[in-house]
Amino acid sequence: MSASRTSKRSTGPLRVGVLGQGRSGLSIHSRWFESSPRKYKIVAIADLLADRRRHAEERFGCDTYRDHSALLARDDLDLVVNSLPSHLHPP
Repeated sequence: MSASRTSKRSTGPLRVGVLGQGRSGLSIHSRWFESSPRKYKIVAIADLLADRRRHAEERFGCDTYRDHSALLARDDLDLVVNSLPSHLHPP
């Protein structure tokens, strides 16, 4: 991690981005982060489906993106979870 990136880190919960809000993204990963609000705050979610993005905005109060590359372009995330289908994971 670069010094400039480190200096942006707040002392509060880790700022989390989640790619995908299907079974794994919502029911496993997002639920885990949501259960530990002193440690984690979901601030960004990417999903192709509009209804999943709306649900994330309402449930987590976070920014949402249709394109995961827009989420990955953010410079304020401490952690990103890839819960997209396996064939979309990097090798």
